[in-house]
Amino acid sequence: MALPCPSCRQPLGLTIEFIMENPISQCPYCGVVMNFKPDSKVVDEYKDALSQIKSIRDKYKKIANFK
Repeated sequence: MALPCPSCRQPLGLTIEFIMENPISQCPYCGVVMNFKPDSKVVDEYKDALSQIKSIRDKYKKIANFK
């Protein structure tokens, strides 16, 4: 789910993956600077969850189609 700008509410298309890689961003509409400093525990849990999803996809890739 993409996040809107917290100031002007314009859709930015920011995803969790983008925010984790670029915690400081600027809104192209209103110019506000956003600092999304991710908690390292949350980032680790997110990466672990993605790893689990990938392993499930790999396990069932011959019998199921994932989008």
